Amino acid sequence: MADPFSSWLRLTSIWADLSRTGLRTMETLAASNSVVERRAGMIDAAIRNPLAGDYAELSRMIPEKVDAFSKSGMAMANEWWSMQAALLTEMQAFWGIALRGRTPTLGEMNAAGSRATSYALSTAERGANLGAVGLAPIHKQATANARRLKRKKSP
Repeated sequence: MADPFSSWLRLTSIWADLSRTGLRTMETLAASNSVVERRAGMIDAAIRNPLAGDYAELSRMIPEKVDAFSKSGMAMANEWWSMQAALLTEMQAFWGIALRGRTPTLGEMNAAGSRATSYALSTAERGANLGAVGLAPIHKQATANARRLKRKKSP
């Protein structure tokens, strides 16, 4: 039988996970703002004096975005496919009971209820984590760029 207290704790944990993802989102936005500001200055300097441009830094802009967003998309796709596999497993269990040609026993109904509760909580946890999984590579790149550019001398 499902334990309501454990279910409540898992729901509270989902809230905490969503809060952490929100904080990471704000960190990413702040770091991105800092990086855009610094790189805009570099672009301006390179336009004004093409021979003195920081082309090493400017050449990183597109490849790092492609890399971070590719990793983000792959991580989210992998998690999504894993969630779909779990759904198919649950459907298989449900139809396994439904197609037996008889009324389920009390024990089978109890097990099905516990399984459904566990699946619902697990899906909620994974759904809440999906944003964190997708944000992680972008957050990592944006904050690393912000730290690196902060140490670098202004043009």
